[in-house]
Amino acid sequence: MKKITIHIEESKYSFFMELIKNLNFISIEKEEDWFHNLSVTDKKNIQKGIDDLENGRKHSHENVIAFAKKRISELKNNS
Repeated sequence: MKKITIHIEESKYSFFMELIKNLNFISIEKEEDWFHNLSVTDKKNIQKGIDDLENGRKHSHENVIAFAKKRISELKNNS
């Protein structure tokens, strides 16, 4: 038996979904969004990150790289 996976956004194709539900050779497995499986702490941390971005609390890639290089250099010099 071959398995074919088709991802359908149910709200947009409800007529199609109702039609194929009644076919005995097709099985439908509802896929849960991974976000719902996260812990409350993980969800809060994700929201905090989104809030930080929306409120300008972010660092550019260039600044992070410059900071990391400086810190590595300091650690090498202190050892």
